[in-house]
Amino acid sequence: MYKMRNRNNRFAGFWRALAVAAVALVAMPGAVFADEMAAIFEQLLSNPDDPALNLRYAELAIAKGETRKALAAYERVLARDPQNREVRRAYKKAKIALQPRVTAFTLTTGTTFETNPRQVRGSDAEHDSDVSLDASLLMYDERSLAGRRWRTLGRAGGHVLFDQDDLSDAYLSILSGPVFDIGKKTKLHIAPGAAAAWLDDDWLYQDGLVRVSLERRNKGNGQSVTTTVKYRNSNSSFDSDDGLIVQIDGRFLFTSRFKQGDALYFLPRFQYSEPGGNGPVRVFQSALFPGDFIEYGGRVVYYKPVAGKRVILGAGFGVFLRDYDQNVAFGTKNRSDLMLTPSAHVLVPKIRGSKFDLRMDYRYETNDSNDPLEDFDNHVVSVSTVRKF
Repeated sequence: MYKMRNRNNRFAGFWRALAVAAVALVAMPGAVFADEMAAIFEQLLSNPDDPALNLRYAELAIAKGETRKALAAYERVLARDPQNREVRRAYKKAKIALQPRVTAFTLTTGTTFETNPRQVRGSDAEHDSDVSLDASLLMYDERSLAGRRWRTLGRAGGHVLFDQDDLSDAYLSILSGPVFDIGKKTKLHIAPGAAAAWLDDDWLYQDGLVRVSLERRNKGNGQSVTTTVKYRNSNSSFDSDDGLIVQIDGRFLFTSRFKQGDALYFLPRFQYSEPGGNGPVRVFQSALFPGDFIEYGGRVVYYKPVAGKRVILGAGFGVFLRDYDQNVAFGTKNRSDLMLTPSAHVLVPKIRGSKFDLRMDYRYETNDSNDPLEDFDNHVVSVSTVRKF
């Protein structure tokens, strides 16, 4: 019994010694790095501009995960040698690594009343009003990945109509790609992605796409031009073909132009759409059934805070010209539509101290076409809540 106890004690001692050795081996590199960093730091105190010392210090700091110390070392080198490309790349990579991850969601839910959801002539038998329940969720995620900022955008939502349920639809899109700094205030985001839509419980189309966004900050205001190129695979049962779609959207914000705290948006748009089809609904407004056209135009929207900034009032006006490559009635060779969309908006931020914003929007749509069958008017009133988290 005594010999067995001694044998067990020897085994226990052996395993304890092995564990201590393993911990020492794991901790040794960190300890060595710490000792060398401390030694180099002492040398830097007397010779702070030495490039070799700074680069070695930055290398050790990166290995220890102390990126901020490495950034300071790179800055000291660049102060003496600003054209050093290798150090500039290392400095940029370290700076990107220090940027925080940003993930944000925007949830919008509400209801919409339309006097003419099918966008048909006033004399048409299908000129019926309807109410829909609406929901959308937007996702924005940006983080550092492999020495580069990486941004992912997602969008999902849909509309459910009470009476004309064949107009109920849903949509989903996701895209992701790197962000490049091409200037002090200018960024370029290139992201491939995919999108899909459903209508009346059947799939409507699937898109493969690439989105290129050029973004710039001008006196604190965001300006961007976004080009989206997508190839659409459409469901033939909706009488629509496959084809290429190119869309260019501008977003230019100007604040405090007329009064402190106001905001003026200029939103130009260009769209080229190859797929031809004569789908039964929403041909112009939501372009679920694009019909071989070129569209150009834009909107201007102005917002002004009132009541001590507890309420924001807005008004807008849009003009869109759409030229179709298709024949129309009465012998007209090519159809051409002009749509005007005046609008009014009310926004109540943080209603009653909550985290929800209240939105009330009105839009009037009037379409004037050289094909009298395509003329229509539509009043759209929506009330929604917006929650950002």
